[in-house]
Amino acid sequence: MGRFESAFDLGFIRGMTFGFVGQHGTWATDEARASMRALAEQPFNWVTLAFAGLMEHPGDPAIAYGPPVTVSDDEIASMVDLAHDLGLKVCLKPTVNCRDGTWRGEIRFEKEDGPDLESWATWFRSYTDMMAHYARLAKRTGCEMFCVGCEMTTAEPHEGMWREAIARVRSEYDGLVTYNCNHGREEHVRFWDAVDLISSSAYYPIDRWRNRVPVLREVAEAQGKPLFFMEVGCPSRSGSGACPWDYRHPGAIDLDEQARFYEAMFAAMPDEPWFKGYMLWEWPWKLYPREAASEDGSYCIYGKPAAAVVARVFSAFADA
Repeated sequence: MGRFESAFDLGFIRGMTFGFVGQHGTWATDEARASMRALAEQPFNWVTLAFAGLMEHPGDPAIAYGPPVTVSDDEIASMVDLAHDLGLKVCLKPTVNCRDGTWRGEIRFEKEDGPDLESWATWFRSYTDMMAHYARLAKRTGCEMFCVGCEMTTAEPHEGMWREAIARVRSEYDGLVTYNCNHGREEHVRFWDAVDLISSSAYYPIDRWRNRVPVLREVAEAQGKPLFFMEVGCPSRSGSGACPWDYRHPGAIDLDEQARFYEAMFAAMPDEPWFKGYMLWEWPWKLYPREAASEDGSYCIYGKPAAAVVARVFSAFADA
């Protein structure tokens, strides 16, 4: 797999995220390898390998990663090799979760009179060490892209610490680097100039896509960098199109709801140079049987009407 002189040389990203949350041991299974092979049979040219280190709670400055928490380096390397053998380019995406269930975008270190900058600095040291570790692994395994953060909304204002983290990653890794903001944050991140591509978790409600496109275009053109969706998708549940970010939405299983979301997104997004494509969410390490798709309410599109929508659109783009 080759490197790229510029993010604009990527071609169109037709990707899928695999294996989250990356619990230790899961990627070393026959089921995981079979699932990756099934993914590669779809019209994808990229895969994101995503996994999460753990904080105990949103005010914990320590991050645990590697066994017994996350997939091991050997598991990651083996899955990168398999993806490459199957003809896929790879983005490595380590991130963090909180064991108590708090969303990573709500991590906070505060005193009574404002932010606790000392604790933020301690957390960023832990976070940067983790990113540097996986950046080295990404270089060793030939990953074509590295994602330095995902939906870290409350951490984003600490611009200087992000720049230090990104510089550390670049000292270990010579491929493309992106940061993945949450939907609605694209115009607020102040360190886009430090990465190669702008990316976001584009969980926009089904009726908001067309109104959002001009903002995304303006951000990409102002930065002079391509933009793509590092995460985007919709559960297969009634009502999920109005809240596609909500993986806990209790609606009844509705495969057509998911397909309608994809139709709306693809209809809204323009074929313009600034937009580089999609990394869909998500494909599990243990894939359900195709005949069970009608009983699955998750984001996965395998065996569902949305898969045909994705195949129709993605197949229209030349392989990159």
